[in-house]
Amino acid sequence: MLDVLIFSASYGGGHRQASLALAKALGSCQDKLQIEIVDFMELISPAINKVTRFTYTKSIRNTPTLYGYFYKVTDNLKLDNLMEKQLTNFGLQKILDFLVDRSPQMVVATYPMVAGIVSYIKRMGQLNAPLVTVITDNTAHCQWVHPETDLYLVASEQVRQGLLYQGVPDSKIAVTGIPIDPKFARVPPRETLLAKFGLSPDSPVILVMTGAEGMLRGIPALCQVLDEFPLPLQVLVVTGKDKGLYQLLREQAGKFSKPLKVYQFVDNVEEFMAVSNLLITKAGGLTISEALALGLPMLIYHPIPGQEMENTQYLVNAGAALPVYDLKELKVKLHLVFTQKHFYEALCFRARAAGRPEAAKLAAEILISMLAGEYAGSIPAIRANTV
Repeated sequence: MLDVLIFSASYGGGHRQASLALAKALGSCQDKLQIEIVDFMELISPAINKVTRFTYTKSIRNTPTLYGYFYKVTDNLKLDNLMEKQLTNFGLQKILDFLVDRSPQMVVATYPMVAGIVSYIKRMGQLNAPLVTVITDNTAHCQWVHPETDLYLVASEQVRQGLLYQGVPDSKIAVTGIPIDPKFARVPPRETLLAKFGLSPDSPVILVMTGAEGMLRGIPALCQVLDEFPLPLQVLVVTGKDKGLYQLLREQAGKFSKPLKVYQFVDNVEEFMAVSNLLITKAGGLTISEALALGLPMLIYHPIPGQEMENTQYLVNAGAALPVYDLKELKVKLHLVFTQKHFYEALCFRARAAGRPEAAKLAAEILISMLAGEYAGSIPAIRANTV
């Protein structure tokens, strides 16, 4: 019998990374737990999963306004809406068969669509295990909200308020932060990392992250601006799985006057962030949570409509990041950050204040208490620290 079944998805890297972080924390808290992570769309249909992942990536890159429109439309769907019913019924039988086969004691969903499917299965009386939904962005989009969800683990007070507005009982919400790998709570000293990366302690280090699929646009031009910036900088660029961008930047780096180091997909993001003074990135829920855990301030470049805009607004409200919409504004914000010492220090302080490096551990402890029937549905100590 399976203890915890975690349903994830591979649209971007965030849902998968949150699932892995939570599973690792659960295993650290109780090493005998039987835990399984499943990509729900891959389970339903590998072919459809491939097509929808491709479509998602292309829509984010090429038609962000259209994606934002879809995001807005789906935030107003009711449970009895035809589209909502179609989303819920998609792959229903395969998910049900899988649940029957695994007999989990608890189901965790890190993607809204599968949370809806499992909620429907519970409503039909075909699953008795608790359903926990981990919301992986700073948004309370209605597609995350389903009547049979027993608990929501959320990123911030902003999300909690959004869920309360939609009628979710307070006892079903725990503000834990988005689960990130526990290694973000124990990074090596910066001096050690500077030596490891071959960087000078005398110049600021800028980290540029394009997302797992390389979805941040305009990176070559952005790097050109960094190279021409009138103050000394060192630049690290992580291109994810975008091999074309990696090759292009490698060629471009040879012509730059400033140090520019280019990397593909890396598994030590915590070290890249810990050695850096500023992060330029897209506003993915996991990426910004990791940066906040290390007190790393951010410039959010070209935030797209939808959950990224919600994440950006959260960061701006927290005082941990600045939005940047074009190259001219990038120059202005860089100058502000690196010539106004007190402003930069305030960004760092507020980023660290908003960070939750122990989010996965806290979430795991709550889930284990639920499995033991001991969770009381109230964690005021956590809310007292919310930003």
